[in-house]
Amino acid sequence: MQQFLSRRKFYNRMNKKLHNVFEFFKSTLAVNLAASFFVFLFGGLAAFNCSVLTFGFALSLFFKEVNGKNEYVFYFNNQISKMQLWLHSWCFTFVFLAVCSFVFKLIIKIL
Repeated sequence: MQQFLSRRKFYNRMNKKLHNVFEFFKSTLAVNLAASFFVFLFGGLAAFNCSVLTFGFALSLFFKEVNGKNEYVFYFNNQISKMQLWLHSWCFTFVFLAVCSFVFKLIIKIL
């Protein structure tokens, strides 16, 4: 029974961490997409895809650093380092971009 309770605490803690990281990702997404949209206007869809993962992502992290300095204390208190936030957020961005690309290609195929 004790082992079951300790596993349950572990899963609850990991679920809380994942939720916090996902909230961080959502807060960086608007700046990322806004910056990448300008690349899309001048470079097309392939440039947009690259920009979302590189330039837009880096710019969103820069804005997060400048505007939300005290926000990292919240994540640090929840035992999430800045590097973990950035890495997980990039992974979420990659998955988001892959899903959006798939849906976009599916819609183009249907039309």
